[in-house]
Amino acid sequence: MIVLGRADRIATAGRRTAKEAREAASKRRQTERQKVSQKSLEVRPHRHCVVCWTPISIDSDPAVCNDSACIENNEKRESSRKRLTIMLYLFPGIAILLIFLQLMSGGA
Repeated sequence: MIVLGRADRIATAGRRTAKEAREAASKRRQTERQKVSQKSLEVRPHRHCVVCWTPISIDSDPAVCNDSACIENNEKRESSRKRLTIMLYLFPGIAILLIFLQLMSGGA
């Protein structure tokens, strides 16, 4: 039979306590992960307002919440986007037309 000194008994008890603490922490983390994964399943399908990113119904079109500031901001963005799209097609078309007319008139 091996007789342990006081320091050896304390060290053995400390290692055992540390092992139990690690196991308890591991179990606690596992249960927390399971709870988080279950909560993530509870989120219903939705989309977000394009202005303020508030969750809104997935059926809303355009994707804007009911706030009047968001509606106005979205309308300004849409009109600006449409204007830019027109300019991106119109200006190169005019440039090509001018080059074509210059080539047809003799060019020099």
